[in-house]
Amino acid sequence: MTTPQIIHAHLKPVRDLKVDKILRKATTIDVSYTVSKTIAALVNSNSYEVFCMDDKDVLTISARELLGTKDIENMKIKPILRKIQSLTRNDTVEKASAILSHYRMRSVPVVEDCKIIGIVDVKDIVELLHKQNLKWMPANDILTADPIIIKSTDSLATARKIMITKKIDHLPVLQANKVSHVLTSMHLLQVIKPTERLGNKLRGLDLHKEYQSAIGNMGSTRIPNLDTHASLDTVIESMLKNDASCCLLTLWGNVHGIITYKDIVNILESKIASDVPLFIVGLPEDYASAKVVKEKFDKIIRNLIKVFPDVEQAKASIKAIHNQTKNKPHYEVLVRIFSPYRTFNYAEMGWDLSKIFDALGSKVARNLAQHGKKDRLKTSIRKVNKKDIF
Repeated sequence: MTTPQIIHAHLKPVRDLKVDKILRKATTIDVSYTVSKTIAALVNSNSYEVFCMDDKDVLTISARELLGTKDIENMKIKPILRKIQSLTRNDTVEKASAILSHYRMRSVPVVEDCKIIGIVDVKDIVELLHKQNLKWMPANDILTADPIIIKSTDSLATARKIMITKKIDHLPVLQANKVSHVLTSMHLLQVIKPTERLGNKLRGLDLHKEYQSAIGNMGSTRIPNLDTHASLDTVIESMLKNDASCCLLTLWGNVHGIITYKDIVNILESKIASDVPLFIVGLPEDYASAKVVKEKFDKIIRNLIKVFPDVEQAKASIKAIHNQTKNKPHYEVLVRIFSPYRTFNYAEMGWDLSKIFDALGSKVARNLAQHGKKDRLKTSIRKVNKKDIF
């Protein structure tokens, strides 16, 4: 496995690049838009997200989030928009990548004088990474294993439900016992795109009826399908060549994993100053407790080393899951701790990042205490005061 420390050093030219160098046009809407008009804007521009300004706030919504709306014709878009952090011209690609990872987005807006002047798109960052020669990095290091697969005979409603509940945008489709194509949230959005008629009124949509159709051949057949031993460089090249937002990795004829643009950009993680290399993905600097979160993560690992000195490095990935009901993000944090012998994985969810890292500290202490029953950690871990882990 390629270590985050090596990757971090190799990708410094990309991380330090100013976003002004890769700006592209944004797809924008007005807060007065209806859901139907917003869907039309997305589909017509082939964009995954749209953005708008509400006074000084930057708001957005994605294709997948729009799949959950019901009253498409009459509902206003503003109540379901979510607030996000924006960039300035002088911000770096590293900061853009952190925001993309944190909000699980494909593009982030650049704002100047309370106006959206462009976006930084995940595909443009991936193109920068492609120039860094990543042939030495295995694609296996970043894939999402065992992706959900659906059948061509399943209904669009089934696919929609999976995308909404699992918060994913890509579903490989099985046809004649073989994955033949991939259905995306953008494909489903086109199903419910309203059609205009005379008088600028919209033809009524029966969403239940629209979604009852079978998936069939709907989706993209231009999705790369590579062996799991492929390099990340090969994966990126194939995705860019086919203009595909994902790549399937196959093992012994079966789909073993999937890689998206967002997975690739996550390798641009930020490094925390510490005795042991620590990396954190998806923590925007404007988060009120960002400094506290970094200090807690550092303290967890520093105290862990007292009883487990073989720890080489650790990585925390933070994802914000938007909750439209409470209108505030719900966080998912994944922590990986690397040693020469194995990798420890921990996960926690909650509304407060500071409390999440407290819970992770307890989980690390508890799990390593159990691990210590089988080796030399058994006596060492008892010497550590549990409260010191936090």
